[in-house]
Amino acid sequence: MSFCPKCGREIINESLGCPVCNQQQAEQIDRFVVEDDKGTYQKFENNQAYQPVEQTMHPALKVIIIALIILVGGVGAVAGLVGGIVLMKSPIADYQKFGKLVMIVSIVMLALSVVCCLLYGMLYGVAFMGMV
Repeated sequence: MSFCPKCGREIINESLGCPVCNQQQAEQIDRFVVEDDKGTYQKFENNQAYQPVEQTMHPALKVIIIALIILVGGVGAVAGLVGGIVLMKSPIADYQKFGKLVMIVSIVMLALSVVCCLLYGMLYGVAFMGMV
């Protein structure tokens, strides 16, 4: 945050200087005191240390992805495996965790698809053998 060293106002664009008093030099300061026209003083402090914002995926998007993996079936599970691998290679921790979850859900859905196909095949074979 840049403030004018002359009047204490916040400067948005340092290259243009202060918009109030036309001071050209801006500097980084953490606290300052400004006297207004009435003779009263206002103290301003910036106690917040800069902390980068952690990137996260929106929860609704996560729900939609998981729902698609479950509802689409085998193709969705294969797409989920590929997407999970891509997300797990991301440098963002939230994406890595979600990628692991996507991989687990995809593997479970693939296993259920295989079991259902085998059971259907067995039932169809038994029914076919009974008809012959």
